[in-house]
This record gives sequence, C-alpha cells and structure tokens, in this order.
Amino acid sequence: MASLTSPITTQNIVDRFADYVRDTANANISWGTNSVPFSEMSTSYFGGTTTGKTIGITGSTIGATGDIITASQVYNVLLAETKVYTSIRNLRAILFVDGGGGNTGSRPTPGTIYDSTAVAYLNTGYQDTSIAPSTDGAQAATTVSELGLETLFGNMRNAYNTVRGNTVTVQINVCHASCHSSCHGSRGRR
Repeated sequence: MASLTSPITTQNIVDRFADYVRDTANANISWGTNSVPFSEMSTSYFGGTTTGKTIGITGSTIGATGDIITASQVYNVLLAETKVYTSIRNLRAILFVDGGGGNTGSRPTPGTIYDSTAVAYLNTGYQDTSIAPSTDGAQAATTVSELGLETLFGNMRNAYNTVRGNTVTVQINVCHASCHSSCHGSRGRR
C-alpha cells in the first residue's frame, strides 16, 4: 500500500490510486480466460485472467517531472484508467439446454442447467465509458493536497463499484447434451 508523499509526485499519485481502484477491481475475480463458468462458454467473453489487470498508467502519463500538473490532467488520466477497470464486473452466466432432450448424455432434460453470478474479467466490449465521478479533490484553481487526492480516489472507486455491481447477463444455449456425439454418431446407424 502506497502513501502520499510530500511533495506529492505523479508516480506517487498513480501508486496510491492503484490502492483504491486497481486493488478493488482485482479482488475476488472468479471468472476469466483461465476459469470459465462452464465449458460451453467461450473465453472470448473474457479480457484477462482471474489474477486481474495491472495498472496501465505511470506518473509520466499524468505529466513529466518538473512540469506543472493541473487538476484536470490528474482527473482525466485517472478517469480513463478507472474506465478500463469497468470490464471487471458481475457476470450472470446461464447455460440453457434447448430442444426436447431425451438423449442419454449428461444433459437429457431441456431448460436452465446452470445459473450463477460472480465477478468476471470481461473483454473490453463490457467497459462502461459513461462513468463520471465527482471531481471533488481535484478542482481547478486549488492546490492539490493529500486529502483532496484521497477524496478523488474514493470518488473513482465508488464510481467503479457502481459499475461492478451492475450485472451483465450472458446466456449460452446448447441443443442438448452430447450433441455432437449423439447426433453425428447416430448417422452411421441410419
């Protein structure tokens, strides 16, 4: 865990921001490219592993050493990074068996056979780019302070958590259990 230093540096801002948003986003990820809810769900729905996302910015992303850094620079860089993390969110994964069933495979009965919700690292198509946390702590014409930055980081985390709590639902439909072997295997008997 990073602490803000005096004087505050741009890398210090990034490191402390990571404690708030990155660490929150990467906590308790159940599904990703390395762990899917069920075998019929393609890894293409996911954008990373259950270990989470690394920070994608550095202090130089905010500004070069010695440059005057404005509140809007800090806010805009941290907002863009927060938006990237919004693909780590709740996913409701449903596996549904279509058709009449009746085969002797592992899923002979039609209907919902899996329905669970957990945190997933989804692909970038699931990012929420509309978030706009309050600029409290990084207003124009004010001196950046430790308290102001901590307030801003909290606002970013709260905005992220709101998106994380909005569940995305993906339903995968399969025709019936052992579809390939049952259907295609029976062709030879005709």
